[in-house]
Amino acid sequence: MLLAAAVLLHAQWLPLVASFLVKTDPVEAADAIFVLGGDHFGDRITHAALLARQGFAPKVYVSGPAGVFDRFESELAIEFAEKHGFKDVSFVPLPNHCTSTRDEAEQYMPEFRRLGFKKVLVVTSNFHTRRAGKILRAVASDPTIVMVAAPTREFHPEDWWRRRQDQKNLFLEWTKTLAAWIGL
Repeated sequence: MLLAAAVLLHAQWLPLVASFLVKTDPVEAADAIFVLGGDHFGDRITHAALLARQGFAPKVYVSGPAGVFDRFESELAIEFAEKHGFKDVSFVPLPNHCTSTRDEAEQYMPEFRRLGFKKVLVVTSNFHTRRAGKILRAVASDPTIVMVAAPTREFHPEDWWRRRQDQKNLFLEWTKTLAAWIGL
């Protein structure tokens, strides 16, 4: 009977499995916007550019690891944003060899503190906000981190079970979240 209830009520409880991963803060004025690497569709960079255009911060710092046809993701992301109407936004490329959010946090949080930033908007995919925020805040308590979820075309918490890529993103992010909880 419990299994039947779970199946019948799946549209009520399955969104909670995904919504837990999404933890955003209210957007507010900051010293900078920091875009985490790992987005191959341009959702993060265009959302960050829109926030900059709206006056939330003067510059968008774009992390981006190497490896895409010998180019850095940060370069490609900025080109993408400019091609899509954001030539007026001030972008700062941060080419790197980071392989994780922790690597990005350890490399850039001290630099942002050195630059005198008190508050940084961090833009990432919606499903990545909870874990990324925890990692960034664990690495540095200063500057203040404000997590911002970019609209993500491949993760819809309200009905993630209907699309294969949403399912993959949920599984991968939950795996990384659980691994972080146990210290892996």
